[in-house]
Amino acid sequence: MTLSNPGKTPFRLLRMVGVILLSTLLGLAIGIGVSIRSTDVKVTKYALHLVDYADRFTDEINSTLDAINASPFALCSDEDIARLRDIVFHGHLVKEIGRVRKGVLYCTSVTGRLDKPLVNEKPDIVTPSGKSIRLNSPLVSAPGMFGDITESGEADFVASRETFAHLNEAPMMYTTTLTNRVQNQVLRTAGEPLMLSNTEVFEERKLVRGGVYYVARCSERYAPCMVAGIKLRDAWELNNSNIRGFGLIGALTGIVLASTIAIPRKRNLATQLHRALRRNLLTVVYQPIVDVKTGRIVGAEALARWTNEDGQYIPPDVFVAAAEELGFIGRLTRVVLKLIVAEMGDYMRSHPSFRLNVNISATDLADSDFLPMLEKTLSQNKIASSSVNLELTERSTADHHLAISAISKLRERGHAFYIDDFGTGYSSLSYLNELAVDAIKIDRAFTDAIGTGSLTAAIVPQILAMAEALHIKVVVEGVERAEQSDYFAKLDQEILAQGWHFGEAIPAKEFLILLEAKAAEATG
Repeated sequence: MTLSNPGKTPFRLLRMVGVILLSTLLGLAIGIGVSIRSTDVKVTKYALHLVDYADRFTDEINSTLDAINASPFALCSDEDIARLRDIVFHGHLVKEIGRVRKGVLYCTSVTGRLDKPLVNEKPDIVTPSGKSIRLNSPLVSAPGMFGDITESGEADFVASRETFAHLNEAPMMYTTTLTNRVQNQVLRTAGEPLMLSNTEVFEERKLVRGGVYYVARCSERYAPCMVAGIKLRDAWELNNSNIRGFGLIGALTGIVLASTIAIPRKRNLATQLHRALRRNLLTVVYQPIVDVKTGRIVGAEALARWTNEDGQYIPPDVFVAAAEELGFIGRLTRVVLKLIVAEMGDYMRSHPSFRLNVNISATDLADSDFLPMLEKTLSQNKIASSSVNLELTERSTADHHLAISAISKLRERGHAFYIDDFGTGYSSLSYLNELAVDAIKIDRAFTDAIGTGSLTAAIVPQILAMAEALHIKVVVEGVERAEQSDYFAKLDQEILAQGWHFGEAIPAKEFLILLEAKAAEATG
């Protein structure tokens, strides 16, 4: 009998392990290379997006300043001030306009003629085109508040300090700058601290510093340069699944003799959310919307809720953001609509004055199938379009033309439109007019400030006056205390509100019981 050579068995095992390890390393190397390229493309695209917005912002500044300096009226005359206010009303980014002569401010679009002309501060930077810019400059019209002021000729253009804030795309970071190559000046204007040298900004470098990958890009027409960045830790987390995927492919490729291999992998949020939407595993709760003067429930906001397969409650801002990023926010909207017609359909049919608010996204506006789907869902369930209000966050309307067109079509079908979280974005009065919305929902940050004497609280009356002038309804979010409710109830204006003071968000069965109890109280 011939015996096999047992010495070859360890060698064969080592060779198999070696092949698997080499293939895995090769897969990981490819994955890392792809991830580096993907990160570079993403950050560079973000930097160019910031530059493009800066160019359009600068275009508006220049055209506005040119229009002011071409005024046929005497400086700070009644006609001149009226013209300034008209320009502000029809602008998108301008917050205020001032009239200057030889560095002295004589009037503004907000305050009119100053009792005492004010000498302007020395500019922080002068652009190659000769425009003087003062950053974080105190505003005469609003003590304690600041803005960025561009001066040219006999005109000042005042812009918000938060002009670029709505372009934030976490986890990426940005820094905006103004430059003058002749003077070798690079002045940070907003965002994160500037970590690049003047030369690195002017040369539009790509580099890693302090654990952050930076990309600098400059405008070809104007003074702004933008620096976009992402922490390497965040870039790794964003691309971790890709790198692991390539590593897994490499490992599987290296396995020549295998039957079944169990590779335990933690179920990630994206996979679970996709599965939950496919299987309709999300739920909806309803928060009452009331008339603050009477306490009568006039409607509710439908809010999606999700508990994942591990029994963990996932906050809405987390899974909604994930749905938007992964491209199935439209599916989430459809699931919510199906749930509310199933749970609240009978009540809505029998109470046509009741209004249910549903949140939609910018993706829904851009989806040509959204409106037919919405009409079909409501028609099949014999629910009037007027019974369903649609809510958009202020930042979801950033694409003006798309928002105006889509909102117009949906309002023609009978839906009322609400701008959610109003006050967190930077819409002008004219833009609200263009959108032709029916109501604004004041962000809870303003509600929390009521009674504190803060600058945020001081803005509330201005928002209410603006809404009344434009004949727009107001819903106040986050009302949690009686004094907050009393503040709005005492106003000579119709105000709706929602918050824990009036009731928390509850499932449909409990909400219907609440509605019956309120109806019994009213009739009793």
